[in-house]
Amino acid sequence: MRHLCRIASCGNRGLALLVLVAGVVLFGVVTLAVSEDVGRRLIADDGLVQVATFVVLSVAVLLAANGAIRDPLERVFLGLTVFLLVLYAAREADLHRADWVPEHFSSLKFYLSADVPLVEKILCGSFLLAAAVAAVLVVVRAVPKIPSAFRARQPWLMFSLAWAGVFAASQISDQSSWNVVFEGQAFEEIAEFMASGFVVLTVLRYPINQGQPGGKPQSAG
Repeated sequence: MRHLCRIASCGNRGLALLVLVAGVVLFGVVTLAVSEDVGRRLIADDGLVQVATFVVLSVAVLLAANGAIRDPLERVFLGLTVFLLVLYAAREADLHRADWVPEHFSSLKFYLSADVPLVEKILCGSFLLAAAVAAVLVVVRAVPKIPSAFRARQPWLMFSLAWAGVFAASQISDQSSWNVVFEGQAFEEIAEFMASGFVVLTVLRYPINQGQPGGKPQSAG
């Protein structure tokens, strides 16, 4: 926690640069400094890069939970954010590919199939509905904050836009022909790692204790 406080005290440009440099260095190590076999092990589903991404997202979950506890006015918003971040971390950990998770449970065919038990359909459908409702509520609560935050160039919004850009790049790479080669696969995994870093910075710089009498907004960290 002490190291996290030291990181939080850095300037916003320094924090963004830290994430970008970490990604570039990691990409260089994986694709140039080690053999391809070692590099493939590093970016594998159970490799170091994937584990690091999960750990970073777990830090974001803890920061958001801390903010929800400290600020009653933002408790609902940050609580929903915690829920979505847990799902995000589970996705990056490939939990949806676990043996106990029904295959293709997010597709319409799953719910139309006569081979799938009704109880399984209800459980999976309820989970997806809860995730969708949480996402909608977060968007509804976040949208009114965006115009003023953008005009003021508030760090949390800038970091969230950086996350969106890097995450989109990782997904575009995943669907492109570049993903066939090792370098493209490494870029996708490392871009997702960088995106997780921007998630932490977004939560870290999100102002809490807003609206309290005489209270000064602080960051969630």
